[in-house]
Amino acid sequence: MNTPESKNYIPPINRISTRTTASLLLLVIVIVLIISAGFLWVTTTEQEKIVYQYQEKSAEETSLIISHYFSKLIDNLVIFSESSHLTEISPKEQREALIDLLNDEKRLFHECTLLTLDGQEAVKISRVHTYLPEELGNQSSDPIFSRALQGETSISPIFIFPQTGLISVNIATPVRDKKGEIAFVLIATGSVVPLWSEIEKIDIGQNGYAYIVDSSGRFLAYQEASEILDRHGELMTALPPVQRFISKDAASNREISPYTGLKGEEVVGSFAKIPGTDWAVIAELPTYEAFEYINRMILVIIAAMILGLIFSALLGLFLSRYLTEPVLSLTSIVTKIGQGKPAPHIKETSRADEIGILARGIEQMEKNLMESYLDLELRISELTLARERLRFSEEQYRALFEHSEDPLVLVEEDQSITLVNKKFEELWGFTREEIIGKKKWTEFVATLEDLDMMTSYYQKRNAGEDNVPNTYNFKLKTNSGEIRDMLLSITRMPGSNQILAALVDITEQKKYEQELIQKNKDLSDAYEKLATNEEELRESYDTLTIYEQKLRKSEQKYRNIVEDQTDLILRFTPQNKIIFGNDKFFSFFHADHKGILENEINLSDIRLFPSEILMQISSLTPDSPVIYSENKVILPGGEEKWLNSSIRGIFSDAGIVIEYQAVARDITFQKKTEEALDNARSKLNLLNAITFEDIRNYIFTLSGYLELKKDMISDQNTLALIEKEQSLVKKVSQSLDFAKDYQDMGIRPPYWQNVLQVYLFAISHLDLTHIERIEEIKGVLIYADPLLEKVFYNLALNLVTHGKDIVTKLHLHSELRNGELIIIFEDNGPGIEDEKKEILFSRRDGLKKGLGLYFTSEVLAITGISIRETGTSGKGARFEIIVPRGKYKYE
Repeated sequence: MNTPESKNYIPPINRISTRTTASLLLLVIVIVLIISAGFLWVTTTEQEKIVYQYQEKSAEETSLIISHYFSKLIDNLVIFSESSHLTEISPKEQREALIDLLNDEKRLFHECTLLTLDGQEAVKISRVHTYLPEELGNQSSDPIFSRALQGETSISPIFIFPQTGLISVNIATPVRDKKGEIAFVLIATGSVVPLWSEIEKIDIGQNGYAYIVDSSGRFLAYQEASEILDRHGELMTALPPVQRFISKDAASNREISPYTGLKGEEVVGSFAKIPGTDWAVIAELPTYEAFEYINRMILVIIAAMILGLIFSALLGLFLSRYLTEPVLSLTSIVTKIGQGKPAPHIKETSRADEIGILARGIEQMEKNLMESYLDLELRISELTLARERLRFSEEQYRALFEHSEDPLVLVEEDQSITLVNKKFEELWGFTREEIIGKKKWTEFVATLEDLDMMTSYYQKRNAGEDNVPNTYNFKLKTNSGEIRDMLLSITRMPGSNQILAALVDITEQKKYEQELIQKNKDLSDAYEKLATNEEELRESYDTLTIYEQKLRKSEQKYRNIVEDQTDLILRFTPQNKIIFGNDKFFSFFHADHKGILENEINLSDIRLFPSEILMQISSLTPDSPVIYSENKVILPGGEEKWLNSSIRGIFSDAGIVIEYQAVARDITFQKKTEEALDNARSKLNLLNAITFEDIRNYIFTLSGYLELKKDMISDQNTLALIEKEQSLVKKVSQSLDFAKDYQDMGIRPPYWQNVLQVYLFAISHLDLTHIERIEEIKGVLIYADPLLEKVFYNLALNLVTHGKDIVTKLHLHSELRNGELIIIFEDNGPGIEDEKKEILFSRRDGLKKGLGLYFTSEVLAITGISIRETGTSGKGARFEIIVPRGKYKYE
């Protein structure tokens, strides 16, 4: 053997292969590491400087563009406020001036508002919406309004303009009169979309981006609107550039430290203040792009190291192949021998050096080990086969025990329970963990008599007596306290003192036996009574014979009535077999009366009802015996028909369905008429919409020409005529608005609506904050046109228009009178004069006079609902909406 005592032993450190390979590898590794570390330090330092300069330049460029854009918005608005003389012109001219501003600055502004000194909106112009007088609000609480009152021109945080969905800002500037005093505040909503278009042109790398934060570090703006909606106002102070901006530490901005940026990826960033604001631009560039050059150099160095190692390994392999390869081959052979695998032929046994000595020793060892291995493998195979058979047998018996339909329990000699199946767990009510090793079989015996008997049997069985019964009855007490009658079967396990007990629950069987005994007694009593009543039954038979004759005559009479019906009438069984049909039914389907009934044609064969209707009839009950349907039928010839049907279930006294009766009516002509009417309505509605839109455009154009014409004419008489023309154009526009609402009336079908919910939606469009409201009408639904909300809106608008500051209370409630529901809408205002009540709901001439209430009565009349005014002049208005029976219900 090659041991230290052997003369053939060569220490590893003195072997040529070890020294050669180790020296080459160490030399190459040291050289590559020194060169790579120095080069990497130089490139990393220079790249960090370049990254800082690049990020600082991107942030400053973005900051200048944003500052210039906001300055442009502010300058344009200030110039306009100083040059348009808004304090010296009329409200109408102010409106025209704001329109000119929006037209001249289309890309910059999309809404302008002129506010009085108390914050009330006097004039409001928008590109996308025409504001009515009642839609004008108050902006006194807006911070930029407050700063404008102090003489400052200020800009709001960036937000999403709700009318357009564009990223926008509000700019407020004071409007001064000739004396230099502030008379108005002008607020313009400017679009930030063009700004982001300019920012996107800045080269912040291929994947870089910029966003804006305020002096508190809160997120303000970004080029994506979804980010502003999700993160507006979010604190960004966890990001290093934001921290440096808040601390006003400009010098630390040169630190280039990676962190997790706005998009959740690792970035490097820098900030730059926006001149003229207290905001800053944060520019961020992903680290994989910022340090792309460094990463590339690291990869090159790693590749160089790998190539150097490969070269040195190849060189060492080439120099020591003769020494190393034989050793590796012998090592592989020893490993395979140790794993019990067949080893290849050893080629080195003929060598005279230490490798030859080792090879010959391994060859001899392989022969000795192979003989021992084959003998051991044979023994292991025999043991494995025996173990598999034992495991398979155990699994079979365990499966039989666990899945037995009877409760099973294994009892030890000391009466403890060591094994139960799932059925026994369910029977006793304890879990397996609570039973095994913790309970004895005596604990589930319910009575002392049974326990004494079973204990005696158990002792005799353990003593070896043969006359002990193996099957007997006893009462078992469950965990819940229930007493069950059980049949117990005992089996002694071979080779041990264990006992297997099988239990059968015979509680129901015992109960049935008692019931059977009682029923036999009742049957005997009934037989005696039957003999007594036999004579009475004979007399009843004669009476039934006479009744049957009358019934046949009645049946013939009603059969004639059914056969003469124009509706389709048929009866069918729960199995959908047709058992009766009148002549109209068979002629409708061009079918043979006798052929369908004798051949037992299935209802689905003639496709009278869709499959979903046939499935629904199974849900009919004596309390709800009828369902209604409207469906299309294809006749045998391919003709399409529409039927309106009702299916009634006929039930026995026990509530079981016997058969079904269906009555169907041909409504094909009605459906075609409705379809034609719907098409005509759709076309008319489209025509009206186009016409209304054209007329609106013409009115807008005509109004513009009239305004231009007024500016061109100085003659007062001509100007008076033009003003009358403008008044007529305004009346035409208002009449067009009324007609627009009126054309939608009756287009969509009525449906059940919650009165309180519709009422609250309607008044939400009006300012009723100064009025005390009382709503006492919860859970009431009425069947009305979809324009019901307009009804309550017009009533509330009438209150606001005529009541003004007089009305302080509005009460909505309901009551029942003679089966009708009365919905009462009343206030404590001036009321309505008696002479005006007769024409209150009629169409009258004049500017929008009476149109709202006339429209209200027309909408309600669609479903048979009426309205009247019953208030007292001087005490308040009282509108009563009368809903007839069947048009109201309660939730």
